[in-house]
Amino acid sequence: MSEAAKYIHGHAPEVLAAHAWRTAARDAAHLLPHLQSSFSILDVGCGPGTISADLAALVPTGHVTCLEISESALAAARKTCSDRGLTNVSFATGDVTTHLPFPDGAFDVVHAHQVVIHLAQPAAALREMRRVLRPGGVVACKDMVVGSAVWYPPDARLALWAVGIAGTIAEGGADPQMGVRLRAVALEAGFGEGEMECRGSCWAFADREAVGYWGRSWVARLGPGTQLRGKMVRGSYATEQAVDEFVEAVGAWAGEPGAWFGCMHGELLARKT
Repeated sequence: MSEAAKYIHGHAPEVLAAHAWRTAARDAAHLLPHLQSSFSILDVGCGPGTISADLAALVPTGHVTCLEISESALAAARKTCSDRGLTNVSFATGDVTTHLPFPDGAFDVVHAHQVVIHLAQPAAALREMRRVLRPGGVVACKDMVVGSAVWYPPDARLALWAVGIAGTIAEGGADPQMGVRLRAVALEAGFGEGEMECRGSCWAFADREAVGYWGRSWVARLGPGTQLRGKMVRGSYATEQAVDEFVEAVGAWAGEPGAWFGCMHGELLARKT
């Protein structure tokens, strides 16, 4: 099975629309203090390109290369960057677990947001990221710890989210708790202890706008006929009825005045010396 097929969410319009909520300020904050205006950046698994576009604006005399395994996702990234009038961006397809289509030492930064968690060969991916870094360059990864998810107010029907996400990720040979393993994977990939900085952060959907976004995104991503819904049911992580109950519950949750969702992430900065 290809890495594209293993990606549990797929690249349907509702998935790309949900991922377009992401920003560099929120989702790559661990990387931003290390950027310089002339840097060349590779954004692995760029999705709809909202983080990529933010990064491009931060390196006005540099360049951002958006990489995707999916042509549909890359088309969305092209549109995002075009809509913002960015000219220092290019686009490429490739698989980070096999061979990136770039020479050794091509980039100052390789960024990957919620990518390594979906890979059955994470150390191979980090080795490729390291290969295309210049000496002194940095790999920046951020990945979820699915088992840390918490919903408030509690509702037993919402437990399907973690069970279904974890099950479908693991079924493809990847680790749904990857956020806690990033340091170990980087060591396996050849980074030294003194080359790494590891920390954690939390997604917290805790105001009306964020709660509304999170609720709507999951109603869309687990609707009838969606890829993730099919994977959950075929893998016996949920029944059709249970998914319907989750969709009903998450819609109700999004309307609660005090609704809150949080999930821990691991963050890695690994420098090539």
